[in-house]
Amino acid sequence: MSSHFHVFVGSFKSRDEACAYTEAQFEPEPGEDASDEEYSAWEDKEPAWQMRSDLGLDYLSSDFIETIDEAELFEYLAGMLTEPGAIGRIRELAGAEDNILVLIFHEALGGFPGEMKSTPRLKYCGQFASNL
Repeated sequence: MSSHFHVFVGSFKSRDEACAYTEAQFEPEPGEDASDEEYSAWEDKEPAWQMRSDLGLDYLSSDFIETIDEAELFEYLAGMLTEPGAIGRIRELAGAEDNILVLIFHEALGGFPGEMKSTPRLKYCGQFASNL
């Protein structure tokens, strides 16, 4: 079975810092004493998700996003790619300081339109075929 995913590279101080950017962040639910207006305001801003905001996407499912910080991250990624030469192109786009890969699988868009692009924290490398 073949699938497609989008590849991004970036530089972060730690995996936790990367995940704080690439994954949805939830504030605790207001207590039972919260007014309807306070609860509605909380719902409207949940989840906070900087990567989704930077990409300008209305919908993005975190179930189909992988943040990779493996010691040999390009070797790990190479095992997923089906196109010859793809890993070489990704390595060329990555800077020496880039230590995080972010994979956004096609299913993350939930069938909604969305254009992938570089963000202030991640460089977009393109869409690639996968053997997953």
